[in-house]
Amino acid sequence: MIEKTVLLACSLERAFSLLTERAGDWWPPERRHTADPGSAIRIEPGGRFYERASDGTEIELGVVQVFEPPVRLVLDWYPGTGPTEPTQVELKLSPEGTGTRVHLTHQAGPRSADGYRQKAPAYERAWTLVLAAWQQAAATASP
Repeated sequence: MIEKTVLLACSLERAFSLLTERAGDWWPPERRHTADPGSAIRIEPGGRFYERASDGTEIELGVVQVFEPPVRLVLDWYPGTGPTEPTQVELKLSPEGTGTRVHLTHQAGPRSADGYRQKAPAYERAWTLVLAAWQQAAATASP
């Protein structure tokens, strides 16, 4: 299991919004799946987690299993394994001082143990980039 934490310089509400509504503003270009650095990345309460390129092309990145703004999000994660063998990502947000502590776990799902083991080093590197970009966005983005 991958576990990472990061402290964001913003409120819980802003941190959650940056992730679920504005990830396309800051998500690292090398971690996008449409090859469009201006793509929109959305995590919606109705269950959709996807990326939409400027030309309208959409890629399903997973399914939202738990949407508890602004403190918790659980996703079936398709990158690296696909919709038939998703891994699971959980993000827990909590206040810390004047900011927000994010605790991320990424683990195998019920049908993705083999794929997860093979992809874990790549997931580890990717989350380091994504969390650093989220941290930067929280420190610089306007509300």
